Amino acid sequence: MERSKKPSWKMSGLRLSISLALVVFLIFLVDVQSMQKAVQSISIGAVVFIILLCFVQMILAGFRWFLIGKMTGPFLNASSVFQINFGAMFSNQILPTSIGGDLIRIELSRQRGLSVGRATRTVVLDRTTGLVSLMVLLLATGFIMKELFPPTWPVFTFQLIAAAFVAGSFLIIYYGAVIEKRFSRLIYYNWLRQLFVEANLLGREGLTTGYAILISLIIHGIGALCLWYLALEIGIEVNYLTMLGILPIISLVQLAPVSIAGWGVREGTVVTLFTVLGVEPSLGLLVSLIWGGAIAISALLSGAIWFFGK
Repeated sequence: MERSKKPSWKMSGLRLSISLALVVFLIFLVDVQSMQKAVQSISIGAVVFIILLCFVQMILAGFRWFLIGKMTGPFLNASSVFQINFGAMFSNQILPTSIGGDLIRIELSRQRGLSVGRATRTVVLDRTTGLVSLMVLLLATGFIMKELFPPTWPVFTFQLIAAAFVAGSFLIIYYGAVIEKRFSRLIYYNWLRQLFVEANLLGREGLTTGYAILISLIIHGIGALCLWYLALEIGIEVNYLTMLGILPIISLVQLAPVSIAGWGVREGTVVTLFTVLGVEPSLGLLVSLIWGGAIAISALLSGAIWFFGK
């Protein structure tokens, strides 16, 4: 057991080091005095509001998982789902990657009687729904990206990739059972064949698929609202649609498994995008740090609910 744990701890230490190094590097790179002046204009009420918004996102994520699970086969009751999801949200902040939170969801679901295979498939479908909505948002806000970013940025390439992902996902959702039957000889793993079938069950519930994607879009919209509200608080003149346009890029970059809970990577991305928008780098860093802190505090609140709820 010790041999299997050491690489995990080493990897966690490496990712923590990367997060700290990136944040420290950005702090030395920007005008700290400008940050100190800007932070004075942010009220406690604004910070509390952002924390509440982040917590609402976590509740909506739990509801989306419950909706997808119920529509695709045997699943847990709502109380168990929300409790497990709170534990996963907390774990996302202390484990090396957000995938760790998914593993927590699978393990806690197993402890409550759901098979590992079934639990894993619901998490995969939930994650896929979130990514589909993110790609849809990327496609919908492509016109904003074209106006804001330099011509050298491969915006059209991003849109092609997003369109292909969305098309492929909907193909599996609506024709998964047909694909499983026709290519069953090529799909060697029973778990994967069952995933196609359960995805198709989700597709048959057309309204459910729409609701799940709508919930995901609301979650992303709240994230953009956090960015926009914080920007306005420190005097940055920017509109909400602009924040909605850059949010998919921030969210996708954060998926890279190189840091702890996206720290450092998120800040570097926000600073870069805000600089492209003509915003002072120090202000972009301040917005990202407060946003990240609000996510962490809401995750701690989720962890407290999960721990005492046990």
